[in-house]
Amino acid sequence: MRRLALGVLLGAAACDGAPRAPRAACPHAEGRASVDFTVLVSSVPTTIRRDLGLADIARLSAGGGEGGKLQGLTIVRHQLGYKTGVAVTSLPLRRSQCAWIDDLTVDMTPGEITIYVPREYEPSSCEAAEILRHEQEHEEIHRRLLEEAAQNVRRALAKADWLPARATPLEVADRAEAERRFEKDVEKVVAPVYEDFKKELALEQAALDAPENYERIARRCPGWK
Repeated sequence: MRRLALGVLLGAAACDGAPRAPRAACPHAEGRASVDFTVLVSSVPTTIRRDLGLADIARLSAGGGEGGKLQGLTIVRHQLGYKTGVAVTSLPLRRSQCAWIDDLTVDMTPGEITIYVPREYEPSSCEAAEILRHEQEHEEIHRRLLEEAAQNVRRALAKADWLPARATPLEVADRAEAERRFEKDVEKVVAPVYEDFKKELALEQAALDAPENYERIARRCPGWK
């Protein structure tokens, strides 16, 4: 009788098709789960400096711009930071733990925005005004594209339902492992979007610095140095 019962059980298992995978140690809720996140682009004031000369600004810009025709400079220090809140619970009868991203903050706020106008030009001069106006266009491009990038990061995170959320925890050895893995997971989502932003930024900034734009600016003022 024992042999017959065993044969029936094996036959039933074979009729199911492929062998069943073992149950996940960390229970998952039904339906789509997403991580709670915030994407920040805080307001950064623009500093306008007039204390450096043409030679100093050329050194800062690593070449002085397109043929040195426009002598101002805008420097934006990019920053991308993650603050990942990790939650961990113990598993009964196991040494491992269940972990998930309890909250996530992605901070895309730049570290600085500084515009340099050469000290050789009086602040009230035509040349200083044209340089400042041009550099403020560079600043506007950066701020606009950065806000668009933040929206794209929000969309990417909202779609990344594979990130471990409260309803879909991941089994890990300990909190340290969870923190390492989750930081890499978040970077996989955010970094490509941020790289696309920087590429688009470089293209638009280069278009603004096209030679014909410099030529138009040069014709507006007589006292270029």
